[in-house]
Parts: sequence; C-alpha cells; structure tokens
Amino acid sequence: MEYFTNLLDNALSRTVAQKIMEQILNGELKPGDQIVESTYAEMFNTSRSPIREAIYLLSTEGLIERVPRKGAFIKGYTLAEVQDLLDVRNSLEILAAQRIKEPQKKKTMLNDMKKIVRDMEKCSNQMEYTHLNYAFHFTLIKFSESTVIESVYSKISLPLLRIQGIHFSINDTMEKSRKEHRRIYELLKDNQLDELISILRKHTEDVIFNVRRQIL
Repeated sequence: MEYFTNLLDNALSRTVAQKIMEQILNGELKPGDQIVESTYAEMFNTSRSPIREAIYLLSTEGLIERVPRKGAFIKGYTLAEVQDLLDVRNSLEILAAQRIKEPQKKKTMLNDMKKIVRDMEKCSNQMEYTHLNYAFHFTLIKFSESTVIESVYSKISLPLLRIQGIHFSINDTMEKSRKEHRRIYELLKDNQLDELISILRKHTEDVIFNVRRQIL
C-alpha cells in the first residue's frame, strides 16, 4: 500500500495504518467497529503513540471517525456519500480522458496498464484485486499528464478503495470488471477516446448500483 509512504515519517505508524486498512478492506473491521489502541499496541509490541498517529492518518483520509471522549470508530458511508465519491472519481477520470493526447505514444504507461490488466485477469483475491483496480484507474489519470487532476484524485484514494472493496465482494463483479478494464485498455491504446469516456460513465454507474444493493 504505497499510498501511505509519504504521509507519515514513522515507519511503524505506516505499518499499523496498513494493517487497519487491510482489516477494513477484507471485512474484518466493519462500520461502527471501535479501534482499540491497546489491541494494536500489543499486536505491534509498541506504545500507543504510533497507534494514535495511524488513527490520525486514517481519520484525515475519511476512513475513521474520532468521537470525543468515546474513541475512534470505522466510518460507514451513506448512499449519498458513495454517490458523491464515485461521481467525483468519474468526473476526474472523464476530465483526464479529455486531456489525453496521442496515448499510443506513451509506451511506458501503456505497458504499465497492460501489466495491471494481466494481473487483474489472474487475480482471485478480492483485496488484491481492489488494489489492482485502483492502480489501473490511477494510471488512466496519469495519462492526462495533469498534476492537478492526479493530486485531487489521490486525495480520495482510500475511500475509493473502501467502496470498491464493497463492490468486489459481490459475486461475479470481478469477472465483469476484468472484461471492462481490458476493453478500456484497448480503447486507450487505439486512441478511441470518445468510446472510452462512454464506458467510464457506465462503469461508475454499475459500481453505484452494486454498492447500493449492499448498503440498503
């Protein structure tokens, strides 16, 4: 989970944050569950200070809610919040796609995306697939060569991982996702950006539909 690398100076705090994030994505920690500092202090044989740093990081990223005098709890998302996050993602991806020029000449990024697609096609682990899915979409963002779009997209990375984890917990969604991402890659490689944008819109609508089924 390289997105933590530059967010904390303390390597142990990063490790704790990664552990909590894994537990959230695999369903071990559910919305409303409390993060007990002593549990993680014992798990990592450390004081509570790195645990608090990890909790602070995850709270700034929108995954944990800190309630005064009560503690820290796994945040749940309302359907409206899910809709907003996915609408923001879709708007950024479409904006990025509209900025792409001659994608067939960006060999390194195309090779990166092709490798991710191949890894997705071989992957059967839900949590690993969720991270590959994020890597794919972030690579698409990088094709725009816009540092502003890339920076804004990065700020919603962890909530997006959480929502995608819910989406991929539904049967057959990973198989459908593999086909769609292969198609997105092919369209990008062939510079068919209008069709690519159309598929991105439908792609997000499907995620919203599936997550709605899980939340309601």
